[in-house]
Amino acid sequence: MKTTSTPCRGWAAACLLPSLWLLAASPAAAQGWLGLAQSNYGGTNSAYVNPSAIADSRLSAYLNLGGANLNFYNTYLQLNLPQKPWSAGFSLSKDNLTEQGGAGLQYASATAEVRLPSLLLTLGPRSAVAFSSRVRGFAQASGVSYSLARLARYGLGQASQLGLANQLLTDNSFNLEASAYHEFAFTYARTFTPNTTHFFKGGLTLKYLVGLGGGYVRNEGTQFKVLDKNTLEVQSRQLSYGLTDYKLYGENGFSLGSLYGDQQLGRGYGADLGLTYEWRPDYEAYDYEMDGQRRPDDSRNKYRLRLGLALTDIGAIGYNNNQRVRQGQVASSGTVRLGQLDTLKFSTLQSVENTLQRTVGLSSTARSFTTYLPAALRLTADYRLAGHLYAGLLWVQSVLPPSTVGARTPSLLALTPRVEFSKVELAVPVLLANGYRQLQVGAMLRLGPLVVGSDNLGGLLGIESATGADVYFGLALALRRHRRRDRDGDGVSNAYDKCPKEKGTWATRGCAPPLAPTPAAPVETAPPAPAAPTEVAPPAAPAPAGPPAAPETTSPATPAEALPPATPAPPAETPPASPAPAPH
Repeated sequence: MKTTSTPCRGWAAACLLPSLWLLAASPAAAQGWLGLAQSNYGGTNSAYVNPSAIADSRLSAYLNLGGANLNFYNTYLQLNLPQKPWSAGFSLSKDNLTEQGGAGLQYASATAEVRLPSLLLTLGPRSAVAFSSRVRGFAQASGVSYSLARLARYGLGQASQLGLANQLLTDNSFNLEASAYHEFAFTYARTFTPNTTHFFKGGLTLKYLVGLGGGYVRNEGTQFKVLDKNTLEVQSRQLSYGLTDYKLYGENGFSLGSLYGDQQLGRGYGADLGLTYEWRPDYEAYDYEMDGQRRPDDSRNKYRLRLGLALTDIGAIGYNNNQRVRQGQVASSGTVRLGQLDTLKFSTLQSVENTLQRTVGLSSTARSFTTYLPAALRLTADYRLAGHLYAGLLWVQSVLPPSTVGARTPSLLALTPRVEFSKVELAVPVLLANGYRQLQVGAMLRLGPLVVGSDNLGGLLGIESATGADVYFGLALALRRHRRRDRDGDGVSNAYDKCPKEKGTWATRGCAPPLAPTPAAPVETAPPAPAAPTEVAPPAAPAPAGPPAAPETTSPATPAEALPPATPAPPAETPPASPAPAPH
């Protein structure tokens, strides 16, 4: 039994595992756009890492036109290429896939994401909102034993050659998960403090989820023995499953739009929470004087160190379409021998339930199940080394409990140095990926509206050997934030400047102040003329008789009030009168 022709067997694990291992031959799905994760120009993409990132960003508006990423990794198979993919005569075959060696539990994850048109808007100096939409898909296997992985790849017919025939295999506690959903999200973020040394902001994303289909198999310890290529003996069955109708998409008359209406398989809700702290020791250096007050320069990053904490993908999707959804728990008592496995076929959704009921028995069945989102804790740190040179650290840790049905975010630790400008950016992430198991190097280039990158260049370029691959790209339009424009440089912005072609002041709204009136020259007044000397009449001849007459004084021509006080004239000397002749 080869992986390329494995029919669906009665045992769900033998049916699903081969398709997962086949994914190692080609890249498949997403890890997280690590090169763009901490950029100050990531727009709506930044909200997926931490929703608070969109507040006080360097963008006033951002329109994501579209993007996608594909990521695959596994710990079981390795792709070994005899030559580079771009070399002449290159061909790919199953012989290029080899086992990595080493026992233990095996993991595989293939995730895909399409980021649909999304919009970010800055509302005033402190708030921002974003409307985003994306489709996400997962196919994951975790905790698979090495022996089961080998049987899934080579087939039950090779059990003897593998040394796995006629022995009880007990190390079988694994989870298989496949799901896809459409996410509609609204993000609101706000700054909590003004432009100060210690700066805080927070954000919240609310999500509405439309389930597009999926299923799971959860094995908590089922033991089995391979007897021959068509016979299994199963013991201690502790296995459950859930799935949606896998033939729905191929039915006549089916339309994708019906999944959002009367044929909806499932729906759910989710949320992201985020908080960011920035240390701004020189925040005052980024202020400028405009329109009569000091303002922060919105076009520049002000932090020396930025720390972020976010809890993402909290939520679940409930699949409850009565006609299209099945869930069951396999009965756990007794030992069952499954023969003629090659004759078992699953033609419809109901036939899966009927076949399992007949062969192994079901202790319970239902027409609904719930799958949880890949909840993760994200810690970020970004340090400005100098100018436009930054170093970012990202730690992602899955927090979904192992016993919970749902896809999981692969845990990782990444260090990303980058050179960042408003229109161009280059980042080179170095990471311990896939549960801290693999060392990878990636690269990202943002050039105007275009973003291209990979978090695993080795796998993408097919260097010698690879256990996975990753690639992402996006296209967006951005309006960057600027200082208030001031055409004539007078400290009055164009919006308020009434005289934009001449320098003025804020008090005059950008116009030159009016000229002050020239004071009149003082009128010189001639000093008053000195008083004319008072002429004293010569003494009159003595009158023959009677008292002497008073002298007459001539009034000066200048008004008395304009003349200085006159010096009193000395009294005139009157000669003594001659004695009168004595009478005879």
